[in-house]
Amino acid sequence: MRVSIVLRTALALVGCFGAVLLAPSAVEAAYGHGRSALAFLAAAGIAVLLGLASRLLPGRGLEMRRMEGLATVAVAWLLLVLIGAIPYSANGFAPADALFESMSGLTGTGATILTDFDAVSEGVFLWRSLSEWVGSMGIIALFIAVLPALRIAGRQMFFAEAPGPTEERLTPRIRNTALYLYTLYVGLTALEAGLLIRFGMPPFDAICNSLSTVSAGGFSPHPGSIGGYDSSLIEWTVMAFMLLAGANYAFQFQAIRGRPLTLLRSEEFRLYLVIVVGATLLLACTLKSDDVPLWEWIATDALSEDSLRRAGFQALAIITTTGFATEDFALWAQASQTILLLLMFCGGCGGSAAGGPKLVRVWLIAKSTLVELFQTVFPRAVRPLRLDGRRVPDDVIHAVVSFLLLYLVLFALSVGVLGLAGTDMPTAVTASIATLGNIGPGLGDVGPFGSYAHFPDAIKVYLSLNMWIGRLEIITVLIFLHPAAWLGVRWR
Repeated sequence: MRVSIVLRTALALVGCFGAVLLAPSAVEAAYGHGRSALAFLAAAGIAVLLGLASRLLPGRGLEMRRMEGLATVAVAWLLLVLIGAIPYSANGFAPADALFESMSGLTGTGATILTDFDAVSEGVFLWRSLSEWVGSMGIIALFIAVLPALRIAGRQMFFAEAPGPTEERLTPRIRNTALYLYTLYVGLTALEAGLLIRFGMPPFDAICNSLSTVSAGGFSPHPGSIGGYDSSLIEWTVMAFMLLAGANYAFQFQAIRGRPLTLLRSEEFRLYLVIVVGATLLLACTLKSDDVPLWEWIATDALSEDSLRRAGFQALAIITTTGFATEDFALWAQASQTILLLLMFCGGCGGSAAGGPKLVRVWLIAKSTLVELFQTVFPRAVRPLRLDGRRVPDDVIHAVVSFLLLYLVLFALSVGVLGLAGTDMPTAVTASIATLGNIGPGLGDVGPFGSYAHFPDAIKVYLSLNMWIGRLEIITVLIFLHPAAWLGVRWR
């Protein structure tokens, strides 16, 4: 691994990031928050200077190897988080809080330490949502798509960062793939913003919430999240775009290009729809009052528009890891909370903006288990594992098993760390899965209208690392703990 190439590319990407910080700076200036506007400009200036410094490093035009691509993504992400934390610090956030909020945004998690929304300026609200929007689809993919002048081999970085265990390439060139995906991404964001404005949401809020929805992030400028707007039309609109945010963008693009059945042919997408519908119906049945018999509730109110909207919204918000809320589901019945907890371990589709383990992995493990059971009964039978009609290689299955095992180990480790720090069990369990799976809210003290502000600084830093590891799909980060990853390391 050549360190100079890793640093050169990572710093070049950081330099590009400076342009993103200009938007919240302009908003702060427009609203008269001069000090905060200067903080965003300072962060942008630091990013640009680091980008210019990359030109001093050797490695221009050299082909990037796989390990170098993985290292570049991991390093660039940390640098971007540190620069993104500067505006938070300038606005009164403590260092650990600024790091946490910045990491939460750029990883599309949506967990927050905010407790007083009235004390936050408009530019900071925009930055929270914009960082989710840029981060969730892939900072690397964005800059490779629009800045080919970086002259780097983009494929290694794109697939190191892109979510999911499989590639769905739209074009022969990775730059075109990223560009097409971002065209769809921008189009969906603009469409949702227009609809939200049409249905009565203030334009600024509509922009912020659209950025957070399409990115499956979940930051909202309203302290009551989406429920604070008190509009069923707004809630149905956000639900529709959350559904899209959790679906494979490559398949969505194929559908737009005239192949609408592409999505429905995907086993993972069909499983996604079944889980969403099933979870919605189950949640709707559990939303009854204690004094109403279950059979009576199912016969009268469980299938009403109100019940289905309330249940469907939270089912989508959790499985897509968006993390929006229309009410405090931490106060729901135990049965409802159990359903939501199970959804936290699913995640959206591979190739989507959603976090979590991804349904394609869960589905492959389920199918692999069935194949093993079949071959136990019929040991001489040959039954290859297939997904969407194509045979799945053994190395893919091994990678999926390794990923899910590591995911569970990190989850258990996080629960242990939070438990030893004195956190109650519902909060420890859901805060662990909500940060590792980039979901955001959990149960207990970190419910949808709670925050992570009460955790000690050391725990905030730990949970920030959880978000980083989860967003980069674990292997990208943990591979550097193996001694073999450092063999042959040199400057150039």
